[in-house]
Amino acid sequence: MNSMNPNGQQPQGDSSLTMTYEQFQEQQRQRRDQEMVEGRQALLRAGADSSSEKVRGLINTMQELVQELSMTENQIQVQADAQLRQLRKLKERASSVEAEVRSSLGGSALH
Repeated sequence: MNSMNPNGQQPQGDSSLTMTYEQFQEQQRQRRDQEMVEGRQALLRAGADSSSEKVRGLINTMQELVQELSMTENQIQVQADAQLRQLRKLKERASSVEAEVRSSLGGSALH
């Protein structure tokens, strides 16, 4: 139901991971907002006073912080995984070049 990020317009490559993460973040934000609205309505229906409303607000804030920390942890993990893949590719290229150099030197030394 998020019309701001249509599925058909995602960019290709690494930025598609970012779009997917941003969409996930937006979805989580909307869900939290909806839960807070529903929680406030339930408290008001139950006749909650202002102090219990304040406690509920603090609990919601703590839950948001925990969820934000979790999303940040996931983002860091995605970035770390991408960097590890890049390092492995560079190592493979270096090994390939080293093998070519060794082959070239070995071939020249034999002649």
